Parts: sequence; structure tokens; C-alpha cells
Amino acid sequence: MKGYTLDYYEKWERDGILDKRLNEIKELISKGVPQVEIAKILGMSEKTMYKLKNRHPKMNQAFVFGNDDLKYTLIDTLIKKAVGYEYEETQTTIEETKTGTKKKIVKYKKKAQPDMNAVRYLLIIKFGRDYNDKKEEIDAMYERLRNREEKWTNASSDEEDN
Repeated sequence: MKGYTLDYYEKWERDGILDKRLNEIKELISKGVPQVEIAKILGMSEKTMYKLKNRHPKMNQAFVFGNDDLKYTLIDTLIKKAVGYEYEETQTTIEETKTGTKKKIVKYKKKAQPDMNAVRYLLIIKFGRDYNDKKEEIDAMYERLRNREEKWTNASSDEEDN
């Protein structure tokens, strides 16, 4: 094809760095980097990046996989926050002594207590409205909607009988 210019994806493929670039994209997305910033990092406009995503399924897949990684990291963090977790805190002190400077490192194991808001959120999302503090209001709303549907159904049945 005379006069055809390779796009970024095709150049990366030609240069043997396609997998490296796709992994970079996935990694950046998984860290929550906005797509406009990823385009800048890759040296292209955001519009060009969108065109490449539409034209090359593997590139789009890198974005999908990156978003999945981010989602699972966030869910894991939320679950840890809900059930509590252990972490280590380090305190470094420097003391001046007659023989010189002495560095002392003390590590403390601590436990973060469960966060009840995270617990409630996960219960509602995972197990439904039974755990929502507005359960009664939601049930009443569903009941009103169901009654409207029954009235509508009854009205059309009456019309068919005539």
C-alpha cells in the first residue's frame, strides 16, 4: 500500500514493543490514571487514542483489563476496611550518644477496626435491600408500583371484555 501511514499501534507492533505498551496502558488504568493523561504519556491526542481503541481490539482489551484490575483492588480495599485489618507502623528515632549517632527503629503492629459504613454498604450491595436503613420506604415504593401495574392490567382486561 503506497502512501499508507502506520498508526501508533502498528508502529509499536512493527518495533516489537506492542505488548510493552499494552501492559503500560493496563497498569496506568489499574492505578486510576485518567485516559487523557494516558494519551499524553503515550505521546498522542485523546482523540487518536480513542480511534486506536476502536480499531484495535487488543488495545481496547488493555483498557478493559486495567479497569477490571482497578475494580478488584477497590473491592478488596473496601472488604478489608469492612472487616478490619492489621498493619505495621514504624517509628524511627535518632539519639545522640557519646560514641556518635544511634538510630532506633521501633515497629508496632496495629489493627484497624471494622468500618461500619463499609460493612453496611457491602451488605446492601451484596445481599439487597434487607440491609438498607430505608428498607420500609423502599418496600412501600415497590408496593405502590405493583398496585399501579395491577390497576393498569385490570383496566386493560376490562376493556377487552367489552
